Amino acid sequence: MRWIKYIWILIIIYIVCSARTCTESEEPSEEQKEQYTMNLINSVKHVFTSDSLSDHFLRAYEITAMEKLTDFADYMKIISDTTLDLKFRQHSAELVRNLFISDEIELSGWSRSYHAPDLIILEHLISYGLSEGVSRWNKPIQINIMKPFNNINDSTFTGRLSFNYISLSFNNQDTSVTPSAKLAIDIYLMKKTRSFGNDRFRVWEVYLGDMN
Repeated sequence: MRWIKYIWILIIIYIVCSARTCTESEEPSEEQKEQYTMNLINSVKHVFTSDSLSDHFLRAYEITAMEKLTDFADYMKIISDTTLDLKFRQHSAELVRNLFISDEIELSGWSRSYHAPDLIILEHLISYGLSEGVSRWNKPIQINIMKPFNNINDSTFTGRLSFNYISLSFNNQDTSVTPSAKLAIDIYLMKKTRSFGNDRFRVWEVYLGDMN
């Protein structure tokens, strides 16, 4: 699952930040290895549930937002491809909805390649892709942090990405590429209550927002 990729981004950063120095060359005991593993698990859990986040982890969540923008494009490609099984396309539609803070998000700019009116709202775009399909799909390129995550209250950070996209044809015989103007998308980092087995935690999650 894709969310595992986002978890590993944070784990890798933690390992780098807490790695032993080159001067500590002695072989750790089994007890030390076990303790290190427990510390790693607790620290990763702390990152997802902590009330405060360091700059290192805010940057990691910004990378997650960039990954989710790419995921959005991949899922929309599946949704809009009428040669694929409808159930597969419908599942991708649910995954798209989960990426955004709301299904009423406005995506002005992105929907220009669909050549159909009234597709500014995310849910309208999804419904059109499922019912009609499209001949082209959009691929984000040159994704950058336009505005880093900044907290607006105890449970919400906001930021912004900038990017271009290219519009590609599903028809392999049509190799034309239509470049877009630069677009921007709001990103959110919010605490949400989630169930993990018998436990419930408030964890940080990244969402996409309005695009223009």
